[in-house]
Amino acid sequence: MQRIVTLPGGERKVFEGRVVADCWDVSIRMQNGHREVSARPHVQWVETDEKPWTTPAEYLAWVEQHMPHKYAERLAEFEQEQEERRLRNLERSAQRAKTTCRWLIKAQGLNELLTLTYRENQQDRALCKKHFKEFVRRMNRALGGKFVYVASFERQQRGAMHVHVACHKLPAHMQHKGAKVASWRVGTAIWRSIVGADNGLCFVGGKSRNGNRRGKSMSVAKLAQYVSKYILKDFEDAPAESNRYSRSDGLKAPKPERMTFQCSLAELIPLVFELGQGDVVVSHHVKGGAFPRYWLVTESRPG
Repeated sequence: MQRIVTLPGGERKVFEGRVVADCWDVSIRMQNGHREVSARPHVQWVETDEKPWTTPAEYLAWVEQHMPHKYAERLAEFEQEQEERRLRNLERSAQRAKTTCRWLIKAQGLNELLTLTYRENQQDRALCKKHFKEFVRRMNRALGGKFVYVASFERQQRGAMHVHVACHKLPAHMQHKGAKVASWRVGTAIWRSIVGADNGLCFVGGKSRNGNRRGKSMSVAKLAQYVSKYILKDFEDAPAESNRYSRSDGLKAPKPERMTFQCSLAELIPLVFELGQGDVVVSHHVKGGAFPRYWLVTESRPG
């Protein structure tokens, strides 16, 4: 693997990445009873003597002048490489957003899942975000300013948008228009007051694959995985400049602790594996191949 780095003076250098045997970069993040460990091979970047072109345009101009019969082929290759690079950058950005979203949910202990849907085939992402912003404002008013949330957006197979929301568990009943009403009814009433009568539902506890409310609640860690996964699933569809998720103001995700271990993967796992009293394993797996990875996710058992 190669990387072109532009130095402060403008000079561009080519660096070659070399995987160091039995050396691992480890990231550990903890907060609120949650712990995530990830490990990947350590890569050492070494400067090479290879000289990069000043710009891609300069290279294409050289090809056009000296190899005109190859220009169309090289231009097509360049455009394909540019598109692949754009998609890789989008995916990396979405992966960072997914991690932040997941940890915002864990750090706040958000333990309720809401799913907001449209009956109509409403495909406008910007309009969905506008509707959701108003939903948050009205839910805040209904809960006395205590609606803390993190949300992601998903386009259904039919094209319609819907919203996955993690929040603190709603009370069984809420005051709505001067009456005591079941929370799920209030959520739907507020959502329909924005998107139109009979044009949507608010599923408290989330929505199952068959379209009904979920019968079983998820742990905070699994809820965080569920809500955040749609950020990565949706990375090509979302405009590059748009926010990939929404959250209450002032929420912060914990920073990871990073370290390097010099040992084999078999030796590394018992060094970083930790399961405290009352903790449960949410996810634990190893990915093999030329660039192996290791993950461990744990959380404190509720109660």
